[in-house]
Amino acid sequence: MPTKRTYEENLASLKARAVAAKAVKKPPETERQMKLELWPDATRGVPNAVLRGALFGIGRERKTHKKRTLIAAVEGYEIRFKGETFNQTDLDALEGMLHLAMPHPMGKKVEFSAHSFLKELGRKTSGEQHEQLKEQMSRLIGGVVEITDLKAKITFIGTLVHKAYRDEVTGRYVVMFDKDMLALYEAGYTLIDWQQRMALGQNNLAKWLHGFYSSHAAPFAYKVDTLRGLCGSTAELKKFKQVLKKSLTELAGVGAIEAWSIDSDDLVQIERKPSPSQRKHLTKVKAAKRQRI
Repeated sequence: MPTKRTYEENLASLKARAVAAKAVKKPPETERQMKLELWPDATRGVPNAVLRGALFGIGRERKTHKKRTLIAAVEGYEIRFKGETFNQTDLDALEGMLHLAMPHPMGKKVEFSAHSFLKELGRKTSGEQHEQLKEQMSRLIGGVVEITDLKAKITFIGTLVHKAYRDEVTGRYVVMFDKDMLALYEAGYTLIDWQQRMALGQNNLAKWLHGFYSSHAAPFAYKVDTLRGLCGSTAELKKFKQVLKKSLTELAGVGAIEAWSIDSDDLVQIERKPSPSQRKHLTKVKAAKRQRI
């Protein structure tokens, strides 16, 4: 006959095995937190906070902010920046590197050749373009970004590229992203049509508009002057409006939007088809509104 002690030992053993089995089924914390969702090869996943303001502006002349400087952004975000300002060519490079990092756990090394990377960005591969890439890498590593999600009351503080290595003989790069960048993706991100973006060439405003409107399932009507501030333009309003019209026409030309207009109140109206994921989001929003009625 089993003794009380034997019974207690058996019970303890069963509990221990149950805990062990549960631990096996539960994935490690790092595995659950460090991976980006996979996106199609024809797209580039970009955090909405990066697309909805002047963090990556349209200016070709760069400023250097020696102190934390407030950057224009849509309602819901508060962005500060310290360092040499970014523009759309820097965003091209960042999107390209994030795409290479996407299949791997965040924080792992991502390796690529400068030659193939430049071709992927639609650039030439001469010494000038290699030097441009070096400058962009340095700028992305050196610029300190502070992005606050006002709704979630969470702030990301860091650099968009953690660190990088370069083999001076082979021209190969090794890049690492901080796993904490996942917080920016968890707050919401957009799949950018890479072919459309590349088709816009060197038109920085068109590229900014492409990312900005892609990040909205149902684009709001923004005033011309509001868009001028959000993209970081320093041009006079009249001149900016002229360039804006040309850039919107280019967006329609590559299929990013269906139509656009500017009304008598200077409101920019955009017609575009939402992506499949954005359609699901809109359906959920409509369903939630019906339940509240």
